Amino acid sequence: MFASIIIPTHNAVHRLLYTLASLNLQYAPFEEFEVIVVDNASTDGLKERIRQFESNYPLRYYRTVTPVPVPQVINAGIAKAKGQIVILLNENMIVPRHFVGCHMQAHARKERLVVVGGETKRMYSVYYPSFNESQQQECQSWLEQYPQIKRPHTSSEIVPLLTENIIASGILPVIGLERPLDSKREAILHRYGHQLERYPHLWALFRTEHASIERKAFAQIGLFRKGRLTMRQVERDMGRRLLHAGYHFEVADKIILMQQEAPCVPESKKQGSGIIRS
Repeated sequence: MFASIIIPTHNAVHRLLYTLASLNLQYAPFEEFEVIVVDNASTDGLKERIRQFESNYPLRYYRTVTPVPVPQVINAGIAKAKGQIVILLNENMIVPRHFVGCHMQAHARKERLVVVGGETKRMYSVYYPSFNESQQQECQSWLEQYPQIKRPHTSSEIVPLLTENIIASGILPVIGLERPLDSKREAILHRYGHQLERYPHLWALFRTEHASIERKAFAQIGLFRKGRLTMRQVERDMGRRLLHAGYHFEVADKIILMQQEAPCVPESKKQGSGIIRS
């Protein structure tokens, strides 16, 4: 079995490089998965940084000429995927060493399976001058508690705060901040278990920030919808189509991801139109 990890990204070079570094530490054999980065017309020098990045796994990079809607970016990655399993991952997510292996084992155990993300914690991996006031205060307070994390040496520049040793140490889930979104998911897990037996709203748990599916599912039900829809509407639509096609859902309850805090971006600046190039 071979897996394709698809990461859509836009102007997140430092956070993405931490995500790619965490994938360099996987227990799974590196010949058993590839990573496909689809760059949504970034202007932060990502293309050159990707060329310089030394990956232990096959790393493929594609770029849009102008910004396109996020579903179109993900669809482009799926079209390029070679794996029997497609793992969707957000640019902000630092993954644990067993990330790929857990997804591969789940799909080897059961066919027609959708694995949706489990627990996710927040952290500050990069300091941005464009953080809002609340983020500035939270970042400073969080860093004061953990001397292992580097302090920003200036408040006027972007400053990466992590080393590969910190990522490899396994300490990040211990010191991570809670996400309000996850409290509801934890309640669902507690009541229905990770296999979500009898949970009535399975489709609502599907998020492209962390999920895995058999690639052939897209040939059966189609790719992510385009049009005037929010990303949550697109995700829920895909969840419903997978459910109606007879796919089983379960939660990746043994995987804790670390979501790297990013500056708040207006929704109007997240989408556009254009074409994909390699």
